[in-house]
Formats: sequence, structure tokens, C-alpha cells
Amino acid sequence: MEDHKRKGDSATATEHKKTKKEQVHTKDAMINNDAMLQNNDGSQLLLKLIHTKAMSIKTRDEIIFSAQRDDNLCKVFKGLSDKRFMSVPVFLTTDLLINLFVYKQKDKKKWISFLGLFDIVKYVNEHFGKEKMSLEHDFWKMTNESEAFQKLKVNDVMSFPTRENKFHPITQDYSLFSVVEIMARDPHAHHIAILDDMKNRHLVSILTQSQLIKFVYEHLSLLGAKKDLLIKNMRGLCSEADVVSVPMTMLTIDAFKVMEDHNVTGLAVLSESGQLVDTLSIRDLKGMATDGSLFWKLYRPVSEFLEFLKKDAKTLRPRHAIFCIKDETFESALTKIYTNQVHRIFVVDSSESRKPISVISLGDLLLQLLPF
Repeated sequence: MEDHKRKGDSATATEHKKTKKEQVHTKDAMINNDAMLQNNDGSQLLLKLIHTKAMSIKTRDEIIFSAQRDDNLCKVFKGLSDKRFMSVPVFLTTDLLINLFVYKQKDKKKWISFLGLFDIVKYVNEHFGKEKMSLEHDFWKMTNESEAFQKLKVNDVMSFPTRENKFHPITQDYSLFSVVEIMARDPHAHHIAILDDMKNRHLVSILTQSQLIKFVYEHLSLLGAKKDLLIKNMRGLCSEADVVSVPMTMLTIDAFKVMEDHNVTGLAVLSESGQLVDTLSIRDLKGMATDGSLFWKLYRPVSEFLEFLKKDAKTLRPRHAIFCIKDETFESALTKIYTNQVHRIFVVDSSESRKPISVISLGDLLLQLLPF
């Protein structure tokens, strides 16, 4: 009887200690949380990202343009050109065996990859060659006359996940913070597929870096003192030696080849004196006209190619070079990138000489939000 009582008292004492310990932990957590808020060093935004689901940011309720891996490449290419999209999600086509007959079964939501406009443009130029592509011909008529090109499928051109480009799909239960960390630490993660789960892999949404930058811009007040971080003190920015640039006289097709060789999506365009005069990025391929006239323009100097784009009313891009200097702030760089709808901004030595010394990408901005 006494043994039972001792055990009961012991259990009660243990539970009391456990409850007290939990209260201490809860109190410590509350103190730490309050300290984060009082520091006002961007922690409020981090908490906002942690408590916001990635799925809460959606541009539309459905995927309005997609492709199957066995779709005709020409038709998908035309669709990207017409809609001025940079990429398209690709869904799986599987073989279904019924009574010894093989049928193609399409799962219109089972995501496997993205097909980028840049992937197609590279293939087209390699397939047809400079002799044909540099002439002002009707591109679509030319493709219709090419039997080999007409037989191409999406699967022949699209990129697959690699060690360098993992695609990083997530499920709809992930927080926005998890997406920020992926995009901040992986230079290839420009967009992320949101799936219902990893088994079915049904695509429910796509999240882009631009959408995250918009979110940060709209919640700038939560950044506190971090918005005053000087560019020269930002971590992870490239050095002057690593800035990728081309002269404005270089052929545009060769400039895009420089991008491919350096594994970047944009570069600085310089004058003969080395002054930043403009930028060229993969996004500029959106300027492809529905008649395919972009291709012969790729065989013109970069300066002429950019002039073509600036005269196109449908092309949304700055009409002049956007830049910043190292003594500007995070807020200044973020505002210039967001309001000008660009994906990078070059840091120059001064407003007068405008020699590029670094570059700030969307991923670089997101990296500054992380605590380490």
C-alpha cells in the first residue's frame, strides 16, 4: 500500500517537474519570439513566411497552358510564342497494356518537368544552322517543310532533373519560407512545381521567384532595419571578375551562347568603353513574334536586337539600363527590380562610368532574408 503511495507520489512529482519544464520552454520560446519582434531585423517577415503556405500565392486557379512529353514540338513552340510564356509544365504519358495492345495513357496532371523556350531556341538554331536562320524567312513555313523537325516531340528537347538542376518540387503543405530557402540557395530554382503529393505528382500550382519578390515588396515594412542593409554588405554577391558581359556589337545568337556557356540567364551589355548600356536575358526571347521573325533577329548585333524589342509595344522591358551602386540599400535594389519587372540589376562602380562590378539576382535578394 505504502509502495503504491510512494509510486503515486513519485509519478505526481515527475509530472509536476515535466509540466514546470514545459512551462519554462514555452516561456523561453515566447521570450525568444518577442526578442525577434523587438529586434526588427527582418524576423517579422521570416515569421510571416513560416506561417504562410506556399499554396496561398497563386497567379491563377488552373494551369492554362501545358504539354505532354509526346506532344508535337512545333505546336508547343507555337503556343509558347503566342502566349509569350518562358516555359511550360510537361505531364507524363505512360504505356497501358490491355489484351497485349499498348495504349498511350495521358495523365494530364502528373508533372515530370518543364520545357523552356530557351531549350527550343537552342535546338532550332542547331538544327537549321546559320545559313537558313539568318535570312528573313517565315519560320513556321520553314518548319513545315522540314520533315525531321515536324517529327520532333517535347521529350526530344526538354530538360530533365540533373545534379545541377533538381527542379525541387514541393507539396501543397510546404511553407513559403521553405520555398524562399530553396530559391535563395539554388541558382537554378527560378520556378517550383507545387504537387498534391509526391506519389500522384499532380500539379496544383507553380511558384516563381518573381512572385516571392512581389510578396517581399508588399511586406517591406516587416523587414525593419534589414531593408537598410547596404549592397556592399550583402552576402553571396559575385565579384567583379565573375560578372558576365558582352559587347553591344556581338551577334545576339553568340551572346545567348555565352549565357549557356556560363550557365547564367542574363548578362551585361557594354559599350566600347566598357560602360553598361543595357542587359540581355533569356526573358528577351519572349519578344518572339508569332511569325517566328525573332530567329533572323538573333543573327543581328545585340544592340539591334534590343532595339527591335524596345519598338515592340507588347514587350515589357526597360528602355534603358537599370543599375545601382554599392552604397545603395537592399530596399533600393528590391524596388528597382520589382518596379522595372527585371530579374537582375547590375551594380556599377559609379553613375558616371557605369562599369559593372557585381550583379544582384532575385535569388540574391531572397538570400538576404535568411538568418544564415
